[in-house]
Formats: sequence, structure tokens, C-alpha cells
Amino acid sequence: MPKIITITSGKGGVGKSSLCTGLSRAFVSLGEKVLLIELDVGLRGIDVMLGLTDRVVYDLGDVLAGRCYPEKAILPGEGGRPDYLAAPGTTGEDVSSAALQQLVTRLSKRYDHVLIDTPAGLGFGVMNLLPVTDLALIVATPDPVSIRAGSKVAYLLQQQDFHRYGLLINRVSKAGIRKSSIRDLDDVMDGVGAPLKGVIIEETAYRLALEQGLPPDEKGAAWQALCCIARRLNGERVPLSIRHI
Repeated sequence: MPKIITITSGKGGVGKSSLCTGLSRAFVSLGEKVLLIELDVGLRGIDVMLGLTDRVVYDLGDVLAGRCYPEKAILPGEGGRPDYLAAPGTTGEDVSSAALQQLVTRLSKRYDHVLIDTPAGLGFGVMNLLPVTDLALIVATPDPVSIRAGSKVAYLLQQQDFHRYGLLINRVSKAGIRKSSIRDLDDVMDGVGAPLKGVIIEETAYRLALEQGLPPDEKGAAWQALCCIARRLNGERVPLSIRHI
């Protein structure tokens, strides 16, 4: 069972942060203690999705700079939320790879899972966390640009001799696939070159819940898919949930 999970994507706009938020909630729903760390410096957004916008006082930058202890910056989970460590709100913060790795390793001893929402692209992010990562999840959508970007992430991981990675296909719908040159989900898997770990349905109700910082509908297709992914990552034999496709 992977403890430290980094979630990344080759390009922005694929719903990586919303997926990371939902997956962390899914682990919490299984009775696990979860920490969600946001790394998108200057572009904080998960506080909105968790309904915690007005509660962030200290953030990851404060912890790494020694301005406060992690306990001061981590917002405790409640109401189905994970514990949450917000990204620095400004781009002026310098995030050191070594200091970040040490912090993640230390904090992971208190949790069943630590999920890290890394910035999109090939800059600072998942590559800086490989020494402490148990599993890297590449998020892609069923479109050629996203697939090509995801394949570059997979290639770079292979170049670092890191093979503990998988693929999450996000925002999947029949209409979207019909409008795309992508024939089916096999095209996405083959194009990215990563083993499939889960498929998340495009669902308006789920997106609106995140925008308002509300818990997802437990009967919704997106939430059911996220719970299946969480259970599969925990080693259970659970089929992929691809309802409504």
C-alpha cells in the first residue's frame, strides 16, 4: 500500500487538483488518516475545494522557512476532509527539494496516506520528490495534447529509473470521446505509456460541489470512481468504475 503518493500531470487544466482533493476525501471515507499537501506555489486552489478559504493562516512556505511548526500550518481534517497543508500564496517562496523531502518523510509517519498535489508541467514537482515517493500518479484527459504531455512525464520517470507510476484518466464522457480523435481509453493508456489505475467520470454535480467547497454526492459517478481508486490503491480487488460512459 503506497503511503506517499504524488499526483502530477504534463499540462495544466486536466483537473489534477480536483482529482487530488476527491481522492484524499475517498481515503478518509475508508477510515484512514490522510494529509493533503499542495505544492502549486502562488496558485493555491485546494483550500477553495475543501471549503477552507478563510482558515489558512500559515502555509508550506512558512513551515519550510522555519516561521512556524507544521502543527501550526496543517489544518485538521473534519467533515470528511483530509488534514491539509496549503501551498505558499505568493511566488516569492523558495521551496527546497531537500527540505521538502525531509518534511514529507517526517509527516508521513503520522498518516496512512500523504497525497501531494504537484504543479503541472516538467518544472519543480514530482521529479523533486522521487526519493520519498511510493507511487506517482499521472493525470491525463482523453485528448491528444494531454496524452502527449503525460507521456513526457512517464518518459522522464523512466529516465530516472522510477517505475512506480500509474495513470488516472480524468473527465471522461461519451460526448467528449466522440468529439475527439481519441477512439477509446486504450488510446489514452497506450499514448501515455502507464498502467491504468482509475477512470474518473466528467460530472457537473461533482465539479460544482468542489467549486463551493462542499462534500461530493456519495451516489455520484465521480465519487464512486474515486472510492474505487482508493480501494484499488489499498490493494483491494475492485473493478474500475466506469458508469455513465
